[in-house]
Amino acid sequence: MVNKAPSDISTGSSQYEYIKCVVVGDSGVGKTCLVRAWACDTKYRLEQLVKTHVSTVWATDHYRNDKEVLDRSWCHVDDCRVSLRLWDTFGYHDKDRGFAYKGADVVLLVFSVVKPNSLRNILSKWQTEIKNECSTTPVVVAGTHADMRFLYKDQHYRGMEKGLLYKAIDKGDIITPDQGREVARMIGAPYYETSILFNYGIEDVFFNVVRAAMVERRKIKFWNTQLRRIQYPLIQSPLQVPQSSFPTVTVAASTFDLNLAQLFKDQNDGDIIFNVRGVRIRAHKICLVIASELFREILLMDIKEQEGGSVPQTNGRTEKRTNKEDEQVLLDNEDILEESPIIDANSNCSDDRMVRHGRRDIISTRYLNHAAFEKVETVRSKNSTGEGVQQTVVTVTQEITPQALQCVLEYLYTGRVREEYSQLLEVQQAAELLKLFPMLVALSNLQTQETYLNLGLEKRFHTDRVDKLQELIFEQGLLKDIHFEVDDGVVGAHKPLLIARCEMMCAMFTDNFLEASAHVIPLPDVTCEVFGVLQEYLYTDKIQSLDSVDQLALIAVANRLCLPHLISLVEDYVVTELSRAARCDEDILEEVLMLIEPSQFHNALQLAAWCQHYVCIHYREASKRFCRELRSLQKENLALIEENQWPPVWYVKEKERYDQLMGQKTPSLHIQRKAQFSRWQQCKGSCFCFCRRSRVLVEEDNYDFPM
Repeated sequence: MVNKAPSDISTGSSQYEYIKCVVVGDSGVGKTCLVRAWACDTKYRLEQLVKTHVSTVWATDHYRNDKEVLDRSWCHVDDCRVSLRLWDTFGYHDKDRGFAYKGADVVLLVFSVVKPNSLRNILSKWQTEIKNECSTTPVVVAGTHADMRFLYKDQHYRGMEKGLLYKAIDKGDIITPDQGREVARMIGAPYYETSILFNYGIEDVFFNVVRAAMVERRKIKFWNTQLRRIQYPLIQSPLQVPQSSFPTVTVAASTFDLNLAQLFKDQNDGDIIFNVRGVRIRAHKICLVIASELFREILLMDIKEQEGGSVPQTNGRTEKRTNKEDEQVLLDNEDILEESPIIDANSNCSDDRMVRHGRRDIISTRYLNHAAFEKVETVRSKNSTGEGVQQTVVTVTQEITPQALQCVLEYLYTGRVREEYSQLLEVQQAAELLKLFPMLVALSNLQTQETYLNLGLEKRFHTDRVDKLQELIFEQGLLKDIHFEVDDGVVGAHKPLLIARCEMMCAMFTDNFLEASAHVIPLPDVTCEVFGVLQEYLYTDKIQSLDSVDQLALIAVANRLCLPHLISLVEDYVVTELSRAARCDEDILEEVLMLIEPSQFHNALQLAAWCQHYVCIHYREASKRFCRELRSLQKENLALIEENQWPPVWYVKEKERYDQLMGQKTPSLHIQRKAQFSRWQQCKGSCFCFCRRSRVLVEEDNYDFPM
């Protein structure tokens, strides 16, 4: 709120006082910002304060040219009406400052709490200069940038774009209040701190600057009644250190759709072959079943016939099978289907890339009464490791061309259509025969140049595909082709999905490893329950609930399989649950303390950072209740927690000191400190002298200075 100048100033009434305050200090410590914050009520943002320093000065002419600035100079201090006129100075123009000192009632000596040189210069430079220019003028010491004692560790501040010549702040630059107060005591001055970012200490500094000047003036005008009410500079309460925000857990964008689309580009391990006009095109049953109703009818019917007419309803999590039982599904006949190359998934299916059938060994044949397919055969073949396996061969009718079928398969893998097709009519005909009505709509939008409508179709395709994966593959356990032996059983899985979703599984199944030809793969230190959640993530890219699951064990297996996205999902879940428990006033301190190092060991670094932050905030409680657990942490973790504890050690000391002084029975002896600037020139005459330089104040050697 802007003050107004008294209406009777022109009458020269003696009830108003004028104070000239000269602001001095090193260049770049924030003198001008402090002056503007008081004189103009200027507010600053952090982005403005981290730019490269440019030397400026606030001209005292504002008091003549700006009525608002003049009105703001008036203030009430201890029921005395005062006009405080500030004189800003350059930190390096030594000759110009000599003029500013003339007629000064008080000197405000400014330093920065994050620039140690500015504090040292108080004794080496400014003390001598003030002694030479105005030896009897009281001095007030003010430390700026008090907020930087904790902001320099803030991630937002660290990541902020700073000026080219802006000097980064580190731990060694921080000046504690005790250090600043000690220097102020050495020159006999009261001590205060400010933060223009948090608007802290500005009024404390300038109100007590007025008090220091008025107390000195009272020694001359001892008959002035209003000066008798002026107190000595008061003690300042410490800056409240805000609690830093918890680190957020960032979950990377999902790559589920891209992973499944990658299977279309790498079809060498496909378990179904389409015979299209003599051309063989490989694919994966599981990708077709979850994307097309027609393929579900055809391929799942084939499974029913193979398994005696019943579709298994088990979720496949606890089936117990051995290598010998798995080998019974293989064919003992050495006469293997002679393989020939398949069409490249990324090619345009030109005639020179089409390869004819080799010799086949057919196990069973089922003829279909369908416009798109003639028959489904079960044949013997070899996989990429040379092992004999069963494969399904589907013979396609002549109405569908190889190029069109390849485009349809691309849609079933990716959920989107290309921007242009060389044989659009053939693709439309194939989609119509295969009853892919969403694809027909997408192709129609392509023809009418309304491709933006296909985004919604693509999103719905992916949603429906995940639902079918959850229902048919994960819950019912259809089309299993590999098993894992975990600690409490044997569980089934699906190679194509594992290869697509996990790079480690892909290397294990496609490279020269023993697991590539094994039917049951051991997976130690993993339970069926944990493996079930792992499967759910790999198959659907989401996890439902982890309440009954060992979450740390899940993080461990995710780290073993190089699944950082799953780790971040579990981290997010754990942090959410811990935060909810903390909001409900549940005691989670011990649990959080014990999570720090296991999380780091399994590369759950975001969870570890959150736990460290929680312990930092509750450090004092942890050091009392769980001292042994806290001291058992590694040295690096313990040092980080002690360094970042909240509230900081310096604040605790300042708060204790402030409460102790304010709680004294005779607060006037502690709050109203007669902290005056030291006198070098003394009047030795016995006259009743009213000159400022003749009055000498002898203070006690040991006394507290205002803060």
